[in-house]
Parts: sequence; structure tokens; C-alpha cells
Amino acid sequence: MQQKLLYRISPILFAITAYAASLNLFFVLLPIRMSDQGIATSDIGVAMSMYAAGAVLAGLFASRAVHRVGHIRAFASMAATLAIIAVAHSYLTNIWLTGLLRLLAGFSFVTGFITLESWLNVLSDSTNRGKIFSIYQICIALGFGSAPFLLNLSVDSDPRLFGIISIFLCISLIIMSMSRIPVPEATERARAMSLKKLWAYSPSGTLSSFCAGLISAASVSLISLYAYERGFTGVWLSLILGSYQLGGLLTQYPTGWLADRYDKRSVAAGLMTLGITSNLLIVFDYFVGLPTGLLVLVFLVSGGSGVALFPLAVTQVFDHIDLKDAMPATSTLQIILGVGGVIGPITAGFLMSAFESIWLYYYLILVHAAVIVFLLVRKFFIRTERLSASAPYRVTTQPTSLGSSKLDPRVDYSIAQIEEPALKLLLVALRQQPRDPAELIRVTLESADLQPSDVATKMVLTLPKQSGHLMQLLVELYPEQRLEITQSLHELFALHKERINSLIEEGLVAGASEAEAQAVHAIIAGHSS
Repeated sequence: MQQKLLYRISPILFAITAYAASLNLFFVLLPIRMSDQGIATSDIGVAMSMYAAGAVLAGLFASRAVHRVGHIRAFASMAATLAIIAVAHSYLTNIWLTGLLRLLAGFSFVTGFITLESWLNVLSDSTNRGKIFSIYQICIALGFGSAPFLLNLSVDSDPRLFGIISIFLCISLIIMSMSRIPVPEATERARAMSLKKLWAYSPSGTLSSFCAGLISAASVSLISLYAYERGFTGVWLSLILGSYQLGGLLTQYPTGWLADRYDKRSVAAGLMTLGITSNLLIVFDYFVGLPTGLLVLVFLVSGGSGVALFPLAVTQVFDHIDLKDAMPATSTLQIILGVGGVIGPITAGFLMSAFESIWLYYYLILVHAAVIVFLLVRKFFIRTERLSASAPYRVTTQPTSLGSSKLDPRVDYSIAQIEEPALKLLLVALRQQPRDPAELIRVTLESADLQPSDVATKMVLTLPKQSGHLMQLLVELYPEQRLEITQSLHELFALHKERINSLIEEGLVAGASEAEAQAVHAIIAGHSS
């Protein structure tokens, strides 16, 4: 099922790789170009922060664009606009026009990201969203991190490099335009979710998104100035310039894996601790010096810790919302990220101008520490309960569902006697013969913290004619609990007809080893003893 999902979303993954390559070329080329023109670092920070201002506008209006023309057309329009902006940069050098183009680029890039990320959130669920987003971010890292190596094709001031940006954007446009990936249903809401509502869903995810903006925009916009001042050249320079996303290759998948299994606040706090450690080593290098190879590795870890924070915050929020709010929530998260992105480069740029370039990393250490303090206070002192995870299935709970004349009265009675709401809804949904009952069973059990043996008996009692197929699905989902499931049904075999018992037995031994099948038969055979 995981492989099938990855195949379905592969066009998004390929497109975002090319999209990210163009994004980082913008971030690398423009500060160097403005610095060569003698523009002050603080002014460069202001101009670059206009990208984040455009991101805020995208958070406010992007969902309307998607609602108006659909996901594919919205993405294609933004990619085409960015290709025009790239060509315009090759002709324009005025800092005010550069800032305006950064504003438009921020709106276009983030609208594209909102489109693709809300798409992924609809296609994933709480049990695989961490892994899916880690893979998504790895693809971004591959594109983003490989872009600086293209600088070796020419001198940094060569305007033809902006043409390479257009090429990558057109590649992503072609991939998505020719894709046959299922398009999400247009949301009924065309505006961003309120900050109050998003905060109510996940304070930790909301705050982490803001701090991710403070970290990412400052790092990406100003790292080139720091690296050039330190005198890095060649491949080492390319690795450092791409470290913010290349580092994601080290951290994204482990972070997603941990986030799907442990408390996301603890994972985020550990990630920020890793970031503080690496940034302190960069400060150490500034005053004492480290071997270049080791320092590049430190930069990769520093970048990886920062880039993994936002997708982790997104998955934490999406664990607690209904999928109909995917687009509004994504829009608000991008607004929050953008606000942090406006403040970050301005603050860090001012500190670098007023003091030394190393103050970029003092600033990053402070933001990382603030995230740790907030998350740990929330976890240990304010709110420790876990909200119920949302599921991709929305089962109707209207009174007519349980009172329908199409249902066997004995089924209605057995469902009515069940006290666990999630299990009751599961049985009602299974009665309606959903397209993917296995996914429905898995999501229900994991979100309600139920064991397969807890539901097996209820399934057989409530839906005897479907019991063979349901038991097969149950043991395929949880093969390690095959014998526990069989044991939980031990006493029911004396209550059912032989035909039903045979169906159940066939389901229980489906896919079993010879030893497991013998054990299942032995348990069933002992029901009459």
C-alpha cells in the first residue's frame, strides 16, 4: 500500500525537485549579485525578505486561486510566472525592482507549494504522513541542494544562469501538466483558516511553523554572504550554499520515521537540540577553525535540523484536522511561515551589519532554543494529552444510518450495544461496504488505540456474512497477532453455522505459514472441548 501511494504521488515528487532547484538558484544568485553592486547587507536582507512577504500574500489568496481554476492549472500558472520573473532578473539590477520581483516570486513559489502540499495531505493520513512528507522534503533537498553546483558552469554574474532557473521551472510545469494523478476535490472554503482555530488545533505546530520561517529565510537568504566572507570556493562553497536543503537528506527520513512513532513535540525538540549543537560548532570554527571537510558536515547537520522543522510542524497540525480543511490550514501555515520569513532576514541582516557575519548563527541558536523551551513546556506543564488523529474516511453518523430498514435488526442491536464510538462507527462503515475496508480498519484501530483481538469478536457477531473476508483483512494487517485474534474468537465457533465457521477459518489462515496454520486449526478444533 505504501509503494502504491508513492507511485501515485511520484509526479509531485519529481516536479517539486525541479521546482526547488529553481528556488535555491534565486536565493544564491541574487544576494551575490546585489553584493557585487555594493549594496549593504542590511538592504540585501530587506530585499530578500520580500520573498516572505509574498509568501504571506500567498497564504491569504492562494487557496482562492486553487478554488477558482483547480490544482494543476494553479501550479502551472505559478511556474510560468516564475519563469518570466527569472528572465526579468537577468535585465534588472535596481534593488527596489529586485524587491518587487522577490515579492511576486514569493507569492508564486508559495502558491505552488501550498497546492502540492495540500494535495499530499489529502492523499496521506496520520499513519504515513510523516514518512510521505519526509520523502517530499528529501526531493526538495535534492533539487535545492544540487542547484549551487550549477554555479560552477559559469561565473556568478553570468545572466544566463537565470535561464537555467526558467528551464527547471518549465520541467516542473510539464511534469504536472501531463500528470494523471487524481486531483483533490475543490474545497468549499477559499480563505485561510483563522490563526485562533489553527492554534486551537495545535499550538506547538503553529509556533514551530513561525520559528521555521525565522530559521529558513535567514539561513537561505544570508548564508551565501557568510560563506563568501569566510572565503569558501569551489565544491566546498557549493556544499555550504546548498547545506540548508542537502542537510535534509540526513535528517528528513529519520525525522519522519520518528514522528510517526513518537510524540512530535519530543522529536522537534531533539531536532532543535541537534541544530544548536551544529550552530555552536560553526561559531567555534569562526574563532578557532575546523577542518574544511568536518565543517561542511556541520553545515549539513545545521541545515538539516532547520529544514525538517516545518514539515514536522505541518504533520503535527494535520494529525488533528479534518481533511476538508487541508487547503485553509496549509494556507495559514504558509502565512505564519512567511511572517517568520519576513522578520528573519531583516533581523539577521541587521545583526550581521551591526556586528559580524557570525551573528547569523547566534541568531539561529536563539531561535532554536526558543522552540525547545516552548515545546517542552507544552509537553510537560501545559498539555500532555494527544488529540484524536483525523482519518481519511468520514463515516456518516446520522440517526437514519442505524435505523435504516435495510439493516438486519440483529445487526442494529449488536451495534447499539457497543460502547466504543470508534468501533461502532467502524462496523457501520463496514456494513456500507467501503472501497478500502482494510485502510478503514487500520486507521480506526490506530486512532482509537484498539487491538485487533478487541474488534475481531464484534466484527464476527455483527457482520457474520462478511466475517471471513474481514478476518482475512485483519490478519493481513496484523500478521503477528494472528493467533491472538484466533484465540479471541475461540468461543464463537460453537455459536455459528459450519459455513460461517469455515469462512472465518479460511480468513484466519490466509497468508499464514504452515506452523501458524496448524496452530490456528488447533485453536478452532478445541472450541468444543
